[in-house]
Amino acid sequence: MNIAYEFLKNYIPVKSALKVRSNGDMLIAANFNAGLYYLNGMAQDIWNFIDDEITINGLKDKILSEYDAEPEVIEKDLAEFIRDLQWKKLIRLKGEVL
Repeated sequence: MNIAYEFLKNYIPVKSALKVRSNGDMLIAANFNAGLYYLNGMAQDIWNFIDDEITINGLKDKILSEYDAEPEVIEKDLAEFIRDLQWKKLIRLKGEVL
């Protein structure tokens, strides 16, 4: 069990990037501090799954339906990715859904 994932799983990530642009196989996101971040592969898929209604647990289910991976690995990686996007101010978390 991933403790960070257990804490985050019922929150809804909300995109807060200032601007987002697709550039081939890569997604470029800018935050309000003019930082540019490049997302490719699974990171871009996760970004596209975020829709202001899906919980982090729902994101895990979508990833598992698209990728062949162990749930525990997805939980760990997803928790790290969500935290990373928060630090970069590209998303914020909306209230816990129980």
